[in-house]
Amino acid sequence: MTYKEVVPDSVPSDTGRIRPPKQALYAAIAMLVLAGLTLVGVAAYFAQTPEPWTWRGLVALATIPFCLVCAGLMWRAPSRENAGAALLVIGFSLARIGFPNDWTRSTYVLIAITVALAAPVVWAARTLPQ
Repeated sequence: MTYKEVVPDSVPSDTGRIRPPKQALYAAIAMLVLAGLTLVGVAAYFAQTPEPWTWRGLVALATIPFCLVCAGLMWRAPSRENAGAALLVIGFSLARIGFPNDWTRSTYVLIAITVALAAPVVWAARTLPQ
């Protein structure tokens, strides 16, 4: 008999804390990675653009704390509603790409990374209890 069979993910550990389910853990990590990558992107955007205070910069700046809050919610109180809020933040972060006639190669990379990071959050939204 293995440890996983004896102690499932939702049972309190030795310290008395309840571990979050695996899908909530992966969703929280995805939100932290999105916040980190957005922070790096904002720093690069502000370093290269002569006029960085546009609506795109503000959307990216607002995305960072929203991602951190959603990651904390998914870690401490994993639920379908919190995963839905995280998906809203991911959708909000995609608002900075603008209209298709403004897209470049980097826009497609940004979309691909965001969709890949949204996958664990979608998994959490589909499988966590309400």
